[in-house]
Amino acid sequence: MNARAPDLDPDTIVALSTPPGVAALALVRLSGAAARAVAARVLRAPSGGAPRLAHRRIEPVDVVSPDGERIDRAMVAALHAPHSYTGEDTVEITIHGGVAVVRDTIAALREAGARPAEPGEFTRRAFLNGRIDLVQAEAVADLIAARGHVQRRAASAVLSGGLSAQIDAAARPLVEFLALVEAHIDFVDEDIGELDLAEARDRLEDVRRRLDELLAAGRFARPLREGFQVVVAGPVNAGKSTLFNALVGGERAIVTDTPGTTRDVLRESVVLDGQVFVFHDTAGLRHQAPDDVERIGIERAGAAMREADAVVWVIDGGAPEPALPPRALVAGPAACIVVWNKTDLRPAPPRLIVAGEVDVAPVPVCARTGEGVPELREAIVAQAGAPELSRAVAERFVVTERVAGEIGAARRALDRLDAALGAGSPLETLAVEVREVLAPLESALGRRFDTDLLDALFRRFCIGK
Repeated sequence: MNARAPDLDPDTIVALSTPPGVAALALVRLSGAAARAVAARVLRAPSGGAPRLAHRRIEPVDVVSPDGERIDRAMVAALHAPHSYTGEDTVEITIHGGVAVVRDTIAALREAGARPAEPGEFTRRAFLNGRIDLVQAEAVADLIAARGHVQRRAASAVLSGGLSAQIDAAARPLVEFLALVEAHIDFVDEDIGELDLAEARDRLEDVRRRLDELLAAGRFARPLREGFQVVVAGPVNAGKSTLFNALVGGERAIVTDTPGTTRDVLRESVVLDGQVFVFHDTAGLRHQAPDDVERIGIERAGAAMREADAVVWVIDGGAPEPALPPRALVAGPAACIVVWNKTDLRPAPPRLIVAGEVDVAPVPVCARTGEGVPELREAIVAQAGAPELSRAVAERFVVTERVAGEIGAARRALDRLDAALGAGSPLETLAVEVREVLAPLESALGRRFDTDLLDALFRRFCIGK
């Protein structure tokens, strides 16, 4: 029977890296300075000795409990520091995916000296050990959460380091300029030439252009992460809930002939053309709500429309006087798609005049039979902004909301730096202003440019010669 192993290293962590539950296979991961030592206490080679755990080599092993019982036959792969995801020694054990097998394997590894990993701790260690920066760490979570291929492509592009490289490219001229300013402040007696402020302002134009491009890529951050928000709205009994069910492909909303059945906002997400769309079924709009519950539902419907990327306004084609959408909605910032529902009762007109001046072409639909629903989906994809997002992902990197906020702060600081340059401010002031631009870029990446500054300084000048 094996004795209880001492805590070899409190920073050696273990966790199941595949989804919990019953599966054909499961992967248990160890990371830390003592990862190989911990694994060697639990794993046995077919010959009966300790496994080799050579770098980037897969070998068959037995997983053994503390009392010597074989838990499972497995495969193990070791990655030696710093050439692993976390930058530390890492051991990955592939076992059968039974609940008891996973539980007992992890228990044996904990008994051997590892501790349970905290949520996200493997990726946090990769960040702290310099394997990835903060932007890439966020992309890992986005890649895991991706439902559509556009989300996957965007996260993969950021994880590959492309966005980080763009931020670095914007920061590089600033770092070099700061090195020049610091050199003229600290080594005024050295023969290092004049500081050309006019040239510096020209170089800042390239920084401004790069930051503006990154900010433009940030406008799709919310729909990429949360999906395009599409609100199905209109008067009571227009068939909104039936259309909602047809759009999401399931019986999610209750459908009756009673006006005001929908009292709250019902949400359902689907993937269309590789992108996530979140449909909202809302309470029917009417001037006089019969009770407080419906009134609150109508208020929530209005709030949802104000936050939407697109509003699908459903017209009851069978009503004697079909209710048209308000002009503010048609001319508002969100795309408004006018649907003429119940075409089985009355064909849709080719054009509609809203508020006496806005000319719209309604999409003919019969939500009950599904006629026209595919065409409506295509219209929603086209008008909500999905093609623009696809192009943004293909042509450049979509910036997350957090990073966009940091870049926006850098852009504003850049304007202040440019003003200081134009006013001929002292070098000490310029140095402060440059650091104000760099600070949010450092925050975006989760690292500082101090090393880059030193490199630039000593590359350009022979100090102390």
